[in-house]
Amino acid sequence: MAAPLLIIGASGHAHALLALLQRHGGFQPVGLIDSFKAPGSQVHGLPILGGETDLPRLCGCHGVQHLLVAIGDNFQRQAISERIRRELPTAIFPTLVDPSAVVAPDAHLVAGVVVMAQAHVGAGCMLEEGALLNTRASLDHDSTMSPYASLAPGVVTGGRVRIGARSFVGLGAQLIQRIQIGQDTVVGAGALVLSDMPERVLTYGAPARVVRSRQPDEPYL
Repeated sequence: MAAPLLIIGASGHAHALLALLQRHGGFQPVGLIDSFKAPGSQVHGLPILGGETDLPRLCGCHGVQHLLVAIGDNFQRQAISERIRRELPTAIFPTLVDPSAVVAPDAHLVAGVVVMAQAHVGAGCMLEEGALLNTRASLDHDSTMSPYASLAPGVVTGGRVRIGARSFVGLGAQLIQRIQIGQDTVVGAGALVLSDMPERVLTYGAPARVVRSRQPDEPYL
């Protein structure tokens, strides 16, 4: 029997995750939580049930333990997840893997990790809490995604790469083997990363170069 689940967020990322949930089959979405949309309205075929402050009441009313934070921005996804954990310490953030994704048997996926359609997770990889692999992203062997890091669609990495906490690698970027990306860094779409990148920078180009520094909460989507 599918477990009831509430989705926090009602953006395009929520829409993509709903498609994953339909293919996954293990959860039944009850509704969406969004503080910026009117309760009772419909988005992506589901009702807006309330805002973040309504979560304790809504979880009780609907018998929900499983919560999915459908926020694409890594900094915001972590901030919201941590607020929810403080308010609802028994909440469960499920690990979701699209049935079309390929995950090596010895890869380790922690709570709240999402692996989207046709993504690839290589042997010995570690995906820490809240990490996100988007459509057709490929993380090669023995690589690590730190908490709330994400790879956009079509990203390809070599082996033994490490992506820092909350860092984002943009559409179609390529990282050669053993690259280290510092935390809170944004790698632009189409970048070719041939050398390590420090924390809190924006980098893009082929080869990728540091363009400027950035703040952890600076929007990038």
